[in-house]
Amino acid sequence: MKKTNHYLLLLLSILLTATQACKKTASEVPTVEYTVTVSYPDTYAQTKATNAKVTLTNSTTNNKLTVNTNAEGIATFSQLLPGNYQISVERTLTAADALTLTGIEAEAFLNASATNQLITANGNLNLKLSGSAVGGLVFKQIYYTGSRTPSNGTYFTDQFYEIYNNSTEVIYADSLYLGESGGSAKITANSAIFNFDKSAGNVYLTTVWMIPGTGKSHPIQPGQSIVVSSNGINHKTDANGNVNSLDLGKGVSDFEGYVATTGKDVDNPDVPNMDLVLFTTSTNNWLATVFGPSMVIFKSKNVASYRQIIEPGSTNGRLFMEVPGSVIIDAVEANANATAATHKRFPTSLDAGFQYCSGTYVREAIVRKVRTTVNGRRVLQDTNNSTEDFTVTKNILPKSWE
Repeated sequence: MKKTNHYLLLLLSILLTATQACKKTASEVPTVEYTVTVSYPDTYAQTKATNAKVTLTNSTTNNKLTVNTNAEGIATFSQLLPGNYQISVERTLTAADALTLTGIEAEAFLNASATNQLITANGNLNLKLSGSAVGGLVFKQIYYTGSRTPSNGTYFTDQFYEIYNNSTEVIYADSLYLGESGGSAKITANSAIFNFDKSAGNVYLTTVWMIPGTGKSHPIQPGQSIVVSSNGINHKTDANGNVNSLDLGKGVSDFEGYVATTGKDVDNPDVPNMDLVLFTTSTNNWLATVFGPSMVIFKSKNVASYRQIIEPGSTNGRLFMEVPGSVIIDAVEANANATAATHKRFPTSLDAGFQYCSGTYVREAIVRKVRTTVNGRRVLQDTNNSTEDFTVTKNILPKSWE
């Protein structure tokens, strides 16, 4: 009897141990190692995105795991339970970070994501960051002085404005407004001063154009530009042209400012027209002053509601559109000479200075300086001071570089 009990106890012990072993094995779910490799956008100076915050969220349990990328841009998740995950990446750039990576000293926020990632084995995912553009659209070059003909006549229908994508992302030109300020350059000491109060930060425009499009019809790649011409033709070979002028025809001009309302402007069907929003000048076509125009680009959904008002003290009834400084993307002021600070037409908050050419009909343009180059992409200087940001050139090259 005692021997039998001994065998029974031994058998029960074996069974109990086996049962416990089975329970333990069943509760041990195998884990995996998963890595996420994060890179910066192609336009950045570096590829590997260090110190980016990578978060894996389990779709079933909603549990979150977060790891920062190392110097190689890799976040490693060890002992990860298999399952379906949502993956997100965040990287905030300080102004100093952005200066190193993009050439533009401004804070930026980058992100990336991948949804419904079924992770059942060791693996790796590559993600590229994107985000808001660092930088924006700026005037690269403005040609306004005109030129002399071989017979020493004057020619000035060849004015153009080159708008450059100084950012790290694609920017669409659709619904971009181009405006010309009223007011006179300081042609003489007696030239009238623009009487609008600049302290409120507004600009007052006599001509406003809008680039048409559906929202993504006219992309401008980082480091690329568009050319807007007063008259988009080859001014060198046109029947009424000037061999000393420029080719602004098809393939050079992206848009032209055709003023149909006068009945005297000429339309080049090979160059798309902009939409004319405001034209309160007395010329037959769009001609800025050869002494130095002041130009802005802006975007707004409220243009139809902007006030159109008469200049204080004026008796001619001419209307100017009042555009708030808060919507201005870039403002560049050109004037007649170095003494023209008294005749600034823009608030200093938009352009603290101005630039000027050596005279009229001298075939000179003002062109923005290059601050640095990042991966072959030129980053233009933009301190909101045209005195410092621009230089004068006779080597006028739309969409090209000296």
